Amino acid sequence: MSRGILRICAMGCVMAAGLAPATGAVAQMRPGQPQVLTPAKRPAPQGATPWAALRGRLGSQNRVMLFWDSELDDAVSTRYRDVQTLDRRVHGKAAQVDGVVDSASGPVGVAVAGGDAQLHQRSESFGEGEGPAHARLSGDARAMQSVFMTQLRQGGVRFIDRTLATRLAGRSVQGDRPNIHAIETSALAGHADFLMEVTSGADADASTGRRFHVSLRSVTTGETLVDFDTPADAGEPAPRPYVATANGFERGTVQAASDADTARVLATETGHRMADAMVRR
Repeated sequence: MSRGILRICAMGCVMAAGLAPATGAVAQMRPGQPQVLTPAKRPAPQGATPWAALRGRLGSQNRVMLFWDSELDDAVSTRYRDVQTLDRRVHGKAAQVDGVVDSASGPVGVAVAGGDAQLHQRSESFGEGEGPAHARLSGDARAMQSVFMTQLRQGGVRFIDRTLATRLAGRSVQGDRPNIHAIETSALAGHADFLMEVTSGADADASTGRRFHVSLRSVTTGETLVDFDTPADAGEPAPRPYVATANGFERGTVQAASDADTARVLATETGHRMADAMVRR
């Protein structure tokens, strides 16, 4: 072997030895610097969404009337009660009680002051109905409902507005005492394929502080297709990215699941169960 080749080999070995790191150099490149953190494992991939399966199994029967934080009233007819009001007003400076006026509710003392005081009386009677209860949603509840509906629409679900459908069903009803329960039933039967109820209650053991109950019923048959309880727990939060701090790069603070996250989990669970229920039909 020539001297030139040996010289080249020797130089290569010296360079390789110089590039090899010391034992502790990998964990700590320079003294006095923050410790280099081990890269976090990649988060596990999320489970498959049910939207494609649900869309294919629903087909054209995809109309859902949603009762959020409300349930279908079990009454079949609207009860009315007669209400009478009586409004009395005395005009003028009242100085003494002088005289009695007979009225529908009995004698009434009249305060007068000279000839200027006058009693004005107005009565009204009407029928007051006890129609189906409608929950008044808070801003947060309405936002959760919106996220929930947006997710399920990916599975082909078409949501029917309860109030508008009831108005449309009752537009031809005459009389001052309509059966609002019957009108709502007609609206449900004429505009929806399914009735979905989503209610919730406090649950100290759930990470969200609430537990949800979801039910889905067929409007045609009355069959309960889906009925389950869930905390809609979003699971372990994904690893936070590193952020620069006074102590070097550190893992960011873990944030609790938001109402929108909870609504998305609830919708995904509902979609899976709906897709399974459509197979069994």
